[in-house]
This record gives sequence, C-alpha cells and structure tokens, in this order.
Amino acid sequence: MAERDPAEARLWLMTLVRLAGLLTVFGGMWLVGRAPETGGPMGGGLMLMAAGAIIVLFGPRALKTRWK
Repeated sequence: MAERDPAEARLWLMTLVRLAGLLTVFGGMWLVGRAPETGGPMGGGLMLMAAGAIIVLFGPRALKTRWK
C-alpha cells in the first residue's frame, strides 16, 4: 500500500487549525450572548473571539513558515 502524501497531512493540519480558531470564535460569541442574561462580564467572550480570529488568520501562516 502506498504511503500517505505529506502535503495531504499538512493540508489537514492547516484545516484543523482553522477549525479550532472558528470554534474558539463561536465559543466567544456564545459567552458574549449569554452575558446579559447571566450578568457576567463580556470581556472574556470578546477576548476569545479575538484569539480565535488571530488563530484563523495567523495559525496556517505560522505552520507554513515552520515547514519551510
């Protein structure tokens, strides 16, 4: 059986990094949405949203430069 192409494994890893960033953004949105009804602060949710955006934007780029 032929071995798996390394480029395919790298593509899947980049896709997982993007998905993790999106899930982090959605988690932050969920916290911000629940803040008014629970009386909690919105800062944590906003920070999660910002962290998720940074992961989505710069995570794959960091992997690409690491692999070069």
